[in-house]
Amino acid sequence: MTDIEAALRDMLGPSVAVALTDPRAPVDDLWPEEQAFVTRAIPKRRFEFAAGRRAARRALAELGLPPTAIPQAPDRTAVWPEGITGSVTHCDTLCIAALVPKSICKSLGVDVEPSTPLAADLEAMITTPSERRTLAALPSAQRLHRAKQIFCAKEALYKAQYPLTGLRFGFQDVELDISEKQSLIWHNTPTTLVTDRLLVVQTRVVRGLILATCTIP
Repeated sequence: MTDIEAALRDMLGPSVAVALTDPRAPVDDLWPEEQAFVTRAIPKRRFEFAAGRRAARRALAELGLPPTAIPQAPDRTAVWPEGITGSVTHCDTLCIAALVPKSICKSLGVDVEPSTPLAADLEAMITTPSERRTLAALPSAQRLHRAKQIFCAKEALYKAQYPLTGLRFGFQDVELDISEKQSLIWHNTPTTLVTDRLLVVQTRVVRGLILATCTIP
């Protein structure tokens, strides 16, 4: 996983702690305060949840902080220790936790998805008309792969903004300008978040996985 970790660290910067775990590992090392959130979950879900908490505690250690329970808020977001913000994401083969002091970064979002084509029937739901016009210029073999990267990028932005705004937006509220190094124009951006209504996310494909990050300074 060293190349995946290296890519994430390059995307997020040196101040962000990053840890990776394997959600397929049948390890249930949840703390008592965390157990209640998955008592009725199937084993796969419990292992994924535990892998996320395990990765988060490793990231806390990288920041020089002691291990602690990471409970879940009513909206199912992680409750981080005071002064810390972060993001946890997973696919079937990888779990990622990224944490940073709030004094350095207001919020961040991370997403990981297999680098497979987006289902064709989802393209119109995930992408805006402008994005589809840009995608239409790509060779057919690339179009749906690129659409999947757009999906991943929008997920990372959603995760970054939600702790600050509590806003639940749709895929059509965010537009990716592919020609401008993956700048995202967020049509519903509150002025208290970013005054220019422009955020930048990064995506990379490493080892068959799409990695997407968004940080809000």
